[in-house]
Amino acid sequence: MAARAFLQIAPGRRVALNGVEWTVEEVHGQLGRLVLLDGGGNAETRSFRWLINHADLRLLPAAEVPGRPAPVSRQPRTLADLTDDQLERARLRAAHARQLVATMSHAP
Repeated sequence: MAARAFLQIAPGRRVALNGVEWTVEEVHGQLGRLVLLDGGGNAETRSFRWLINHADLRLLPAAEVPGRPAPVSRQPRTLADLTDDQLERARLRAAHARQLVATMSHAP
């Protein structure tokens, strides 16, 4: 497939590769790798690139797994997620942006 839609890779995502169904068991984003688990319990570690470029990749409907969130669920980002230093930098950037807008509104 030449162009793919956005692919959510998260634990619990089910895929089919060459007719074999796999479940994404673990995702190691910092390493660009994931662990796939087949129905027989066999695990294979692969790269994101390998999975995305696989010629016979098919996404399967999500299976309900108790105690695990849906693969596409995400908690929204909030200011509470920022460290004190990040929050201070964000406030400083916002102040600079406000100053720029105020300056530009008075320009001829």
